This record gives sequence, structure tokens and C-alpha cells, in this order.
Amino acid sequence: MGVSPTVAFQTLRSIPEFSNVPDGQLKWLFENSEIRSLQEGEFLFEPNQPIEWIYIFLEGSLDLYYFQGGNKRSLAQYQKGGILGYLPYSRAQKSIGYGEITSQAKILSYPKSKIQELIHQNPELTEEFVHFMVSRVRSFTSQNLQNEKMLALGKLSAGLTHELNNPIASINRDNAELHRLFQSENMSNFSLICSGLDVSQKHQLIEAIEKWKKSNRPKEMKALDIRRLEKEWVDRLENWGIEDADETAEVFCDFGINQEEISLWVEKIKPDALPVWLGWIQFLLQSQALINNILTGTERIGKLIGAVKSYTHMDQAPEKGEVDLVRGIVDTLAILAHKIKDSKVKVLFEKPEMEVFICGYAGELNQIWTNLIDNSIDAMETTSDPTLEINLIPEKSKVCVELIDNGTGIPDEIKSKIFDPFFTTKAIGKGTGMGLDLVNQIVLKHGGTIRVDSKPGRTIFKIELPKD
Repeated sequence: MGVSPTVAFQTLRSIPEFSNVPDGQLKWLFENSEIRSLQEGEFLFEPNQPIEWIYIFLEGSLDLYYFQGGNKRSLAQYQKGGILGYLPYSRAQKSIGYGEITSQAKILSYPKSKIQELIHQNPELTEEFVHFMVSRVRSFTSQNLQNEKMLALGKLSAGLTHELNNPIASINRDNAELHRLFQSENMSNFSLICSGLDVSQKHQLIEAIEKWKKSNRPKEMKALDIRRLEKEWVDRLENWGIEDADETAEVFCDFGINQEEISLWVEKIKPDALPVWLGWIQFLLQSQALINNILTGTERIGKLIGAVKSYTHMDQAPEKGEVDLVRGIVDTLAILAHKIKDSKVKVLFEKPEMEVFICGYAGELNQIWTNLIDNSIDAMETTSDPTLEINLIPEKSKVCVELIDNGTGIPDEIKSKIFDPFFTTKAIGKGTGMGLDLVNQIVLKHGGTIRVDSKPGRTIFKIELPKD
């Protein structure tokens, strides 16, 4: 048969679902089954074929997929120890997709026609098959529900992109024209009217104003220092004849204008024109700030639309291909930015110097990051200084992703249950219990592993994914 009874039995014994099955029943299963050998590229079954066998992989791997709208959609990957096909008491009659061998396989096959013998003679084995069937149904249900949500999000994103791109482009055009007008010579000349400056001084002042419009207060300046600086500006402006100088002081402070440099120009301006001149400088700076804010706002909207589009991969067929993990995590953080900000979570994510690619399904991998980051944020709800650290560690044949939070941690008594379908510790209406189950299924589908180590104040989810 190509596989020795000892090796076959060891494989059966290593399957977690069979951990409580007596040795005699596993030997009975082997002795009453046949072993099929298939090469890479062959099909174990195709759509609408009758389901006539229980299949257990002793060697090799299989990709289960179907086509929707001309696009290939993968349902699951099976490797050594994987179980599929007919199961006791199952109502499934025909296969729903293609079962393509992706590496040379040896498959233990038990015929459906003898299922009653299995049920009558092997109660523990039958019970485990039934448990596996229930888990499989739950897994497919949760994955299909998540895929439907992603499809709906993709459609919504497509509509938003179409509807928002035109007004954003219009705003950008108008903002660019507004910027051009405020940069024009006529606008600059307003600051020179009645100033009493000679020609050379006027040119110098225009150059100074352009420099002020591009300047900014140092980002590292502390709040106490900012308040002290604004107070200094108020005192100076009031001495120069400006009433209600608080707003003008705030503007000059925000732009990081040098007080001594302004003072030099104040000495050159006609005293009776000074309040109007300072007010005009304030107007120019505020107008420039508004132009900059509009540009920043439209850029952020554009980036968010791009992040949603990339996150859902709405413009790509759901096929396995090269996936940029850094881009996926960045897009996910952009999608969750509002919740991260509201929760005051500090995110530490140092991007690797080189791009990190693996072969996988981009949309599904993004669901891993979404669920894990979302759970971490919830776990830090009562933490005084919530911090989420994300590490991306490329290795020779795999990539390791670590998500570390300083939340409440996972109690030891429930660690073994967190990946179970529908298990949740969240309040009713806040959690479905499908998030981590889905994460686990996607990781397994990509041939990877996921582990968790948790104690109060430090929880680490570690995902390892093969590059190929």
C-alpha cells in the first residue's frame, strides 16, 4: 500500500481529534480502509461528485476551493492528519468544490458504504468523527459569514471611492487655486500699503512673510512652554497697540515666528499703520493654515479610501499570491485608527527595512490582524497606559508576527478555549466568539501556527507563517 501499518497508526494516533480513541479502534479503521496515492496536480474529487469516502491524510496536502464569478475562492488546506469527505451522520451528498493535491499524497480512505459497521463497532471513534463534523460546520459557517462581511465592505468601499473621489478632486483643485491667489503679488502687496518702507525693504519683507508662512512651531515643545511663549507674544503685541491680542499671539506662536525678527520690522513700519499691518500678517498666516489643513484633510481621506480598498482587495480576484505583510498591517491600523485614538492606545510598530512578502490570501491575512488588534484594544480598556507592540520578524523560510499588549491578560483556565468557535468573554452584543476561531482557521489554512502566552500586563500572540 506504500505506507507501513506502523507509520499509518502513528499518524492516526497523532491526530488531536483521535486522542481519546482506543488503539484497537484506530487499528480497525486502518485495517478496513484502503490507501490511495495521488500526485501533485491530481484531483481527489471535483464539484458535484458523490461523497463516498472518509479521507484521512497520512502524507501530502490538498487545497479545497471553488470558483465564484470566474474567481478562485479557497475554502481550506489539508495536510498530514487532515480529515475530510463523508463523516458519520452527515447529510452531505455531493462535493462542493475541487480537492486538488498540492504535494504527493497518501490518503487513508474508508468507504461510506460501510459506515454502519464503523458506527456499531467503534463508538469512541464515531463520537470523535461527529465532534469533528460539528466543528467543521461551525468553522465553515464563521468563515463564510466573515467572507460575506468582507464582500459587503468591499462593495461599500467601491461605492464610497466612486462617490468621494470627485468631490475630493474638486476640493483639491479649489484649494490649489486658493493657494495660488494667496501666493500672488497682489496679496503680498497688501502688507506693504502705508508701511513707509523703501523698495529694497519691501522685497525683503515679502521674502520674510513667505518664510513665516512655511514655518512651524517645534513639535517637541511642551504645553507649559507654549503657554509661556503665547504670554510673551501677548505682552509684545499689546505694547505694539494690538487690542485683544490673544488670537494673534496664538497664531504667531503656532507658526514659530521669531519675536526679535518681527520686532525689527515693527521698528520700520509707520506707527499708525502698525496694528493694521500686524493684523494683515495674522490674516495671511491663518489663511495659509486653513489651506494646509484642507490639503491635509483631503490627503487623509484619500489615504483612508486607499487603505480600505487595499484591506478588502476589492479590485483583485481572491487568489493566492504574493502578499506584503507590512502593507497589510499598516492598512489595518488605518482602518482601526478611530478606535485606537478613542482608546488612547499607543501603537509601536517599527517597519522592517526590507519589504516582507509571503504567499497567501491578502484579504484573509488582514482579518487576522484586524481581530487580534481589535481584541488587544478591548483587553486594554482598563489599562492606564495602553500600549500595543507589533513586531514583524522575517526568517529564512517563514515570517513571525508578534502582537504584544499590556492588558488584563487571559486567565489560565480559559487559555485552551479561546480558539474554540463561539467562545467569548465579552459582554452580550460586543463579541460573537468567532474572531479567534477565524484567526486560527486562516492561520492553519496558510500552513502556519499561532500561540499565545499571557499573564496580567503582558499578552503575546505569536503567528508564524511560511513564506511559500
